[in-house]
Amino acid sequence: MSDIEEPTTTAEAPFDNPDGDIILRSTVDRVDFHTFKVILSLMSPVFKDMFTLPQNGLQSGVSSVSVIPVTESSATLESLLRFCYPTATPTFHNLDDAKAVMEAAKKYDMQAILSRAADLAMSQFLPTHFLELYALSCRLGWQHHAQTAAIRALELKSLGRPSTEFESMRDITALDYHRLLIYHHACGVAAQAVGNSLSWLEPPILFKNMPMWSHTSRECPCRSHAGLRVLHVADFGSLKITKWFDEYLVSSGKELLERPCESTIRESAAYNLAITKAAECGVCRSTVVGSMEKFRAVYIARVNKKVVATVKLVTS
Repeated sequence: MSDIEEPTTTAEAPFDNPDGDIILRSTVDRVDFHTFKVILSLMSPVFKDMFTLPQNGLQSGVSSVSVIPVTESSATLESLLRFCYPTATPTFHNLDDAKAVMEAAKKYDMQAILSRAADLAMSQFLPTHFLELYALSCRLGWQHHAQTAAIRALELKSLGRPSTEFESMRDITALDYHRLLIYHHACGVAAQAVGNSLSWLEPPILFKNMPMWSHTSRECPCRSHAGLRVLHVADFGSLKITKWFDEYLVSSGKELLERPCESTIRESAAYNLAITKAAECGVCRSTVVGSMEKFRAVYIARVNKKVVATVKLVTS
């Protein structure tokens, strides 16, 4: 058999610079990256220590420049090095690429790059891969990113059922997953509780004549029923609320318990049902649409504020 070494190719700019004083060679697909010791030393104490050692054992490339073989693929190595160069713009094709780069950054103790790669992965993939990013953040100790991903996971209905299995469950501990379930449930309880009192409505002047609770000069059949629930509304004190609005609060609250996020309120079928029932009342029908739109907007804002302000993800 021939001992001739397989040919190599040179990476694209800016990693094809002939003035580079070190070459990183991917042993996966034999691509050479021409770079500079000073850049690698500034970003990685592993490379810095390596360059202080005798380099007799290293291979030599063009013009006798030392070659360091590395086990990362050329795609991973290119993304990793782009984080090192101030003029290069890194990006990830998918979450697996991001994970590979972060593993390499961890391997070479590139803490600044690890942090930047995490920020980029969160900005690119959070909308569609929040559970995977939660698992990754827990594994790498990123409390802030874990909290952000956990908030997005509130969009999942009844988290914990078999249908919510995700690929990165292999990378997460049972304790971290349990903490996510506790957080999801606690957010659901907090969100559901928002409808138990409406004392938070402000400014009160905007909600004074809502058909859901306002006493008008005209007799309203909606408020003639026996056993209507009484709620504290803004600073108006305790008022009876209409049956159709009460049913809306109860139904949306149950939905929020399972899926405590803004989308639940926006997508709730109970909203249109309440308007339909209110439209059957000659007094309520003229103002119910605008009033419900106004209430839903502040309802969403209150749920978001309540969940974020009162419930924190425990990560340690």
